[in-house]
Parts: sequence; structure tokens; C-alpha cells
Amino acid sequence: MKKNFTITNITCDACIKISSMVLKKIPGVTNVEINKNGETAIESEREVPEDEIESALAKADKTVAF
Repeated sequence: MKKNFTITNITCDACIKISSMVLKKIPGVTNVEINKNGETAIESEREVPEDEIESALAKADKTVAF
């Protein structure tokens, strides 16, 4: 399954790296792609609920817009 969304406060490469790391820790997530505009795509083996994504990104001090 693929899900697209935007991380609203990506400001640097470190933001991308940290956000990718926390998203990859979500069970079932197999791939994460984030560009410098915050446009994000995750691929997963299961449907990942939006609240699970929001919770993971909150740990990295990031917010998301679906």
C-alpha cells in the first residue's frame, strides 16, 4: 500500500533524515521517500492509520497534513 502526505515543517536534510527514521519504525512500513518540500510517500505491507503516522512524526517534532 502507498500513502502520500506532506510533512509541513521540513526545513533541512536533517529533518528529512529524522522523519524518515521515525516513519520506517512504524510496523509494516517498507519504504519512505521525503523531498525538500515535505512531500512524503510511504509504502507499507498494511494500511497505516493517520494517527499512527502523526504519533511517529510528533516524536521527531514534525507535523503532517493529509
